[in-house]
Amino acid sequence: MMRFAWLLVLVALVIPAMAQEYRHIDQVQIPETYASLEQWLGRAEEIRTHILVSAGLWPMLEKAPLNPNLTEPINRGDYSVQAVSLEVWPEFYLVGNLYRPLGRKGPFPAILSAHGHWDAGRFEDTAVASVPGRAINFAKQGIVVFSYSMIGYNEMAPFMVHRFEQSRQRQIWGFSPMGLQLWNSIRALDFVTSLPDVDLTRIGMTGASGGGTQTFLLTAVDPRVRVAAPVNMISAHFQGGCVCENGPLLRINCNNIEIGGLTAPRPLLMISTSGDWTKNTPQVEFPAMQKIFDLFGVKDRVANVHLSYDHNYNKDSREAAYSWFSRWLLGKDGEVKEQPFTVEERKKLESPLPRTPVTLDQLFGRFTRMAGAQVNQACPEDWSGIFAFREAFGAGLSHVLETGPKKLTPQLKVVLPKDRTSAVPALLLVHPSGTSAGKAQELEAHYLGQGWMVCSLNPYPEGSTFQPPAKINHWTTYNPTPAAIQVGEIREAMSQLLARPDVTSLDVIGLDSCGPLVLLARALEPRVNHTSIDFPYGEVTDQLLTETFFVPLLRRVGDFRTAAVMLVPGALTVHGLRDPGLRSWLEKVYRAAGAQGMLRIQAD
Repeated sequence: MMRFAWLLVLVALVIPAMAQEYRHIDQVQIPETYASLEQWLGRAEEIRTHILVSAGLWPMLEKAPLNPNLTEPINRGDYSVQAVSLEVWPEFYLVGNLYRPLGRKGPFPAILSAHGHWDAGRFEDTAVASVPGRAINFAKQGIVVFSYSMIGYNEMAPFMVHRFEQSRQRQIWGFSPMGLQLWNSIRALDFVTSLPDVDLTRIGMTGASGGGTQTFLLTAVDPRVRVAAPVNMISAHFQGGCVCENGPLLRINCNNIEIGGLTAPRPLLMISTSGDWTKNTPQVEFPAMQKIFDLFGVKDRVANVHLSYDHNYNKDSREAAYSWFSRWLLGKDGEVKEQPFTVEERKKLESPLPRTPVTLDQLFGRFTRMAGAQVNQACPEDWSGIFAFREAFGAGLSHVLETGPKKLTPQLKVVLPKDRTSAVPALLLVHPSGTSAGKAQELEAHYLGQGWMVCSLNPYPEGSTFQPPAKINHWTTYNPTPAAIQVGEIREAMSQLLARPDVTSLDVIGLDSCGPLVLLARALEPRVNHTSIDFPYGEVTDQLLTETFFVPLLRRVGDFRTAAVMLVPGALTVHGLRDPGLRSWLEKVYRAAGAQGMLRIQAD
């Protein structure tokens, strides 16, 4: 029988799994209101980083030479067109068409033209949408246009699938259709800005549907885009239905109105229609966007043209875009009508590829090697390296882990020592139910015997049986995984205990399978005194991260290695660590901080 008696206090109960409010693609978003420009700028920077993290592009991967391959121009009097292929990664190509004004003196403004999910891709030429038609008309106005294909479309269709499966392994690495597409858009912009006849201060972008999503995503993360016109896309009740619009984590605590708002103070035209999910734009999305632009004092730089059609980028929509870009890129006010155009036959617009492109699996393998090498090469050797690593991978880890519900209610069992007359140190004991109960009881008794407050936590939900409802598409775009919720609960428990006036300091112990979760949570809470964890696994493999600690993008941002860099020089004890790579990493990081004595690695 233990020498001390104690009082049990149940702090909070977690809502049962079946009562969870799952977020989804068609959920109505209530636009946020920002009280000041400073508040918005902070939020904007957060969203911008979050987009790049979600796309697997944080930190940005190295850009290799594009090796542009252009066919001979076809001269049509007032414009020319030629096919282009760009090697955006070795043997992975971006294909498109470059339209240039003729008979005018440059340098010219330029527009990136993204096609969206039309059957013919960038060759779509129908009454609903003519992708080459708008490119020709922009060129006739005196604008260079690069019209490029989405992944898996047109010449790349035989080699690449557009809507490829988002397996857990691809998700932990951040390898997604959205990420590849955003990378392609960034590289397309690199190409356009390298052209000698393009004015770098006058770059625009437009596209409808999925091309509209590409437009506001690229504009959000790349300041080189100075004017934007996403068509039939920014909606408060539908965020985009394709995997290329739904990267893992993207819309957890984020939505398209906020993403579109990152355009401010650059000019933004929202073209909407009564026949799709932009039907409420004049009453909902546009006023919300106006409020963001008004924070900059440039409310006139955002506009809405609302039409009465089904989903489209038709002639009326195109003419609205022509007029918008004419105003902001050419300095000409007034309506611009569409000129007659003749589209070249498809085979003349197709780009011959210099080599056979890599397959999807080959590209994934190359991506993981590049991303893995990026983490390893950044392993810090001194405090300067630690700070640099934190700024890059640490910021990414924060976005990856801060994806749980805004309000967490961890089920804490708080045990207070008897006859306590002053503030005492506290122990947070995190353990799974069942297997570690005996060990947890021993530790609880030991610390109570030393006069500590002991708080026990079984993170919820436990195990891999917690599954999303089948009806929820793009689950991890909108909802946290069980492991992310567990990490969030541990961190919230730490925060609650550190805020108590009767607590002088906090130590944390993670038993059995909860050890790695505690390590991740501790990475985001620097105020903890000592951290002691079990690490009862062998090598940290993709299989371990997909089956046991599934959090999208975790591998891409450095997993437990980044957590160690965030934690150093805090006291850390690791029990049962059998991964030689992780052990070596921990030792290097603590040596870089001059804190070798703060790290203990034990075999048991």
